[in-house]
Amino acid sequence: MSDKTKIIEGEKPIHHPLEEVFEIEEGTTIVPHVARTTEMIVHEEYDKKDGELEEQFQEVYDAALGAFEGQMDEAELVEGKYKARNGEVAVQFLNAALAAAREKAGLKKHKDKVAIEKGKIGTPKTQNNNLIIADRNELLKQFMDIEDE
Repeated sequence: MSDKTKIIEGEKPIHHPLEEVFEIEEGTTIVPHVARTTEMIVHEEYDKKDGELEEQFQEVYDAALGAFEGQMDEAELVEGKYKARNGEVAVQFLNAALAAAREKAGLKKHKDKVAIEKGKIGTPKTQNNNLIIADRNELLKQFMDIEDE
């Protein structure tokens, strides 16, 4: 399976802590928002189970990236002393996305390896008939006899 990720950029209203301080109506702060949608494309060599696994890995990947973006949005709103910890949590989300991407790559690598092995089954193996099992001295005597003739 191959996938196409569409990134949709927009704006969304949020509840900002300073709205209460400045007595502004709640939920009127507008921040940029990025949404991702992934369209899966089925590869003909994949069976149903491979497709299911691929979709699950893609769900984890999309959820991790979405959580990362949400965490980074929240990091802008928190107190300064908590920003570093929010950044650490965001990195953990990215690591989850990376792990899902690695699993997808491993699945593809395994499928490619199996396809290559399938191609080797029908091909005849080469045979080497140049094997001699003998004593060295016997071989030298035979070579000496051949030279004498």
